[in-house]
Amino acid sequence: MYSAFLRFVREKIWLACLLCLLPVLIYILVFKAIALNVNYVAFDDIIILGIIPEFSNADLAGKWKLLTTLFPEHRLVFSRSAILLLQKAFGTIDLVWPMIIANTCWALCAVVFYRAFRHLRMSFWYFVPVMWLWFNIQSFENIFWGVSSLCNFGVILFVLCALYFAAYRPEKPAFALLFAIAATFTYGNGLMVFPVIGLLFLLAGYRMQFFITLGTTLVIAAIYFIDFTPITQNLDFSNPQQVKEGFLGFFGFIGSWATLTAYSTPTSGLYTAVAAGMLMIAALLLLFRQQYIPLWHSTWLKARYTNRTALFALAIAIFTGITALALTYKRIPTDTFEGMFKGRYRMYSTLWCVALYFGFLAIVQNATRRRFAPAMVVAAIVLNLVLLHSNFAEAVNNRRAAIAQEFNARYNADWLGVRMFSMDQQHYEKIRSYYRSDDPLAENWNPMADAVPCDSIYELDEVGQLGNHVVVGFHKEFFKPEKDYSDGAYVILKSPGHVYASPPNQVSVPLKTTLRRGMYFSKGLNASFHTANVEPGIYQIYLLVRKNGRNFFYCTGKTWEEKQ
Repeated sequence: MYSAFLRFVREKIWLACLLCLLPVLIYILVFKAIALNVNYVAFDDIIILGIIPEFSNADLAGKWKLLTTLFPEHRLVFSRSAILLLQKAFGTIDLVWPMIIANTCWALCAVVFYRAFRHLRMSFWYFVPVMWLWFNIQSFENIFWGVSSLCNFGVILFVLCALYFAAYRPEKPAFALLFAIAATFTYGNGLMVFPVIGLLFLLAGYRMQFFITLGTTLVIAAIYFIDFTPITQNLDFSNPQQVKEGFLGFFGFIGSWATLTAYSTPTSGLYTAVAAGMLMIAALLLLFRQQYIPLWHSTWLKARYTNRTALFALAIAIFTGITALALTYKRIPTDTFEGMFKGRYRMYSTLWCVALYFGFLAIVQNATRRRFAPAMVVAAIVLNLVLLHSNFAEAVNNRRAAIAQEFNARYNADWLGVRMFSMDQQHYEKIRSYYRSDDPLAENWNPMADAVPCDSIYELDEVGQLGNHVVVGFHKEFFKPEKDYSDGAYVILKSPGHVYASPPNQVSVPLKTTLRRGMYFSKGLNASFHTANVEPGIYQIYLLVRKNGRNFFYCTGKTWEEKQ
């Protein structure tokens, strides 16, 4: 019966097409629900938008310098160019626009995968897992980060295009090299695609293309490293703790999908990703075990290696591995082991999974592929949906955090978030005028006024200090969004000189509860204010409930005194 069902389904290519479109639809719906024209939780957007007022008055050399200025050690030509083009075309910038461009880059990566898949001449059903793996939302920071999403998704697209042309069009290296140059000036690790392309040509037996790539690499590297001044620390190999964290962080970076959630994972849970990364690397080495000798012979021109899809998969994995090594070397001293699991890094773990799957399709015998294909389709779908459940709440919380941050930066000239980026309130507002961000928390009231008009009383359940955070909790009710995910309950701290907002940090219920009861967010909220961001004073605590796009204020009758 099972075999008959598989034969029946295998003939329904339209069903495979539908299954390929479904994760894209889910991805688009999540994007539509969460994307917002607001500076994200870091000020990268503000800093990059700073190119706009200076660019028009600069000469040609000055324009190139502005486009290539390090950030902090990357040449963000693609991102800055996209911003300038949007500003030139529309006279303003909605930060959702660069998000759309960036996510289009992400979608175009799937097109590259499909073009590579077509060379295998297999049933379209084998492509279904690629779509469900690729269009997951675990890397939600990149999806909703405005300008920075252009860097992270743009570099992946250009790298994949470079690898595709190197693997499938080695006779014409110009295409691969042009995309490699684009990747280099999109994000820092894009430069690392040059040695991978060179290795591809060498493994495939194309010596002339290898030397052309080597020469091009030297020229581009010389241009890239002009006036290059590193500002971050590097891993100290004499420090045993850093070496240990770097070793574990490298594998954890590659296997980071295994934590399921991009954040809020206990340190003990991160070791699951370390184990997963080790298994993923071992699986790739095992998969290619019979390819080592043919690849070696091709390198020395004894026989040309013809399995180009295997080369494409291997190149993706090597690039991901180099990125993991570079990130480990650069980020361990400042971010430590836990910093290797940031949401914006998760796309590389997905990339390794796709590389592993393409290697499986290209190398494994047809009978084995047919046996495991149904399980892989189901596994990819389940993984995508579990990642959706695990990360949607975090994505919503980050959106609300961005709203609160924008509010805090606007109404507190001495707010640490502005000062730490060496900008003043006037400059911040000037840059903000270019993207005219939403400021929903300031609607229907004056944040600088002495008093807040309360609609009624709402008693909070807890207020206190936990470590470096002032924590305010409400645990009795659901705060459901009605209009969009700007809706929710925000906590306001108000003194005569300052006003601060904290987003509602709502958590999702366990997956089994969602399946059993059809609910997602749990009751209540926990708002927090970092004490470094709160100036000394006595603050009235208010609850701002945004419902159906309107603000309602509740007095809590509680105060907080910040002494330091």
